[in-house]
Amino acid sequence: MRLELSDEETLAVFDLDALSAIAGDSGHRPEVEILDAITQEAAELLGQPVLARWLRAGPPRRRPLDLLLAGDFAGFEDALAGRVGPLA
Repeated sequence: MRLELSDEETLAVFDLDALSAIAGDSGHRPEVEILDAITQEAAELLGQPVLARWLRAGPPRRRPLDLLLAGDFAGFEDALAGRVGPLA
């Protein structure tokens, strides 16, 4: 994934347990498609390595990664738009 999330981070972001994820029992998660679309556009504008570094930049509990871990997808999208400009 463009954001270079660890397995544990991915499970936490999407509120999944490992067995459900492996079995494919996670159900439809619209956040996955939305996150994929906005990070694809950002990676094209910034470059994937820059996007991955940006995710972890900032003070603890205030990084873009922390927004995702808290389930604040709208806040993450706003932070990303603040970094790259309005996203489609």
